[in-house]
This record gives sequence, C-alpha cells and structure tokens, in this order.
Amino acid sequence: MSSIHSISTFINQFQGGTRPNRFRISGNAPDIGDLFGPEGIYCMASALPESNVGIIPIPFRGRIYKFPGDRSYNEWTVTLLDDNGIGLWQAWHLWSEKFNSHVDNLADDRVHQPNFCTITVEHLDHQTDTAIKTIQLQNAWPVQVGPVQLDMGAANQLTQFQVQIAYSHYTGIDLAQSAI
Repeated sequence: MSSIHSISTFINQFQGGTRPNRFRISGNAPDIGDLFGPEGIYCMASALPESNVGIIPIPFRGRIYKFPGDRSYNEWTVTLLDDNGIGLWQAWHLWSEKFNSHVDNLADDRVHQPNFCTITVEHLDHQTDTAIKTIQLQNAWPVQVGPVQLDMGAANQLTQFQVQIAYSHYTGIDLAQSAI
C-alpha cells in the first residue's frame, strides 16, 4: 500500500527536480547582434523574471479591503562574462547609446520599437537540454550596463558585468498547462 508520505511516492512524483545552472538566454539587439554569446554561453547568472499585481486599498468601516490592481514588471538583471573578442560590454553600450547618447544626450531617430528586442530565457531540463520553461521578454532595452571591475589582487577569476533590462511584459507561460 502506497502512502502519500512515503519516500518512493516522493521520488516518483518529483522526478529529479530542476537545476538552477541549466539555462540558456538569447537575444539580438537591432544593428548590434548577439548580446549573450553563442548559445548564451557568456551568461553566468540570471533568474526567471518576476511580475507583480498591484493592490488597490479600499477603506471600509475601519478595515482595508484589497482589490487586485494592475500588473507591473521589475527590471531584469543578467550577469555576463566580459569576453576578449567580440566585446559584449561594448555591444551593450552600443545598444544603450541608441536610447541616449553618451556625448550628445540625444536619442537615435528610431528610439521606439525598432531598437527594442525580444530576449528569450529558457530553463532547461537537467537530462536532455530541452526547455521546460520559456519566457520571452518583449520590447526589452538596457537600462543600466554595469561596470567591469578591475582589481590587481584578483586571481583565478574572469571579469563579469551586470546589465539591468527593462521590458514591457513577458510571454511564454502556458497557464493551461499549469500543475497547480
């Protein structure tokens, strides 16, 4: 007789879980190209993006009733290796330059839709490299290109930098497939 609390039931249902180090991220900036390296190999860390539903508080007879409000999306952060060849840090700055120039404080004539891109985040199965979750950040653009830290005392390390990315919304979650 199988119990819902048995270890074998847990093992059979859990199926090995997922791994945080199994992911792939891709995206191409208009006129710039690949932002994450071939197959996203220069992306060292990130997360599936979050979303929030705001709260509309309504006072009623000494209590606060909370109605669901509008959905919002926080900026998304990714950590990248600074490469020695194609210059990812430079590529991110070139893309950022289209939205506001470092020198002239002006935007590219095509500041709207043509300069945005779609960034795809895939959480991969730990056995087959098949995407088990795929999220697409729509109308994405770089808000902040972080510094590349230089340090004479740093040994046995590769340089990295972070990028904060704004986006209008994400797609790709199939809520009809939800196990909840």
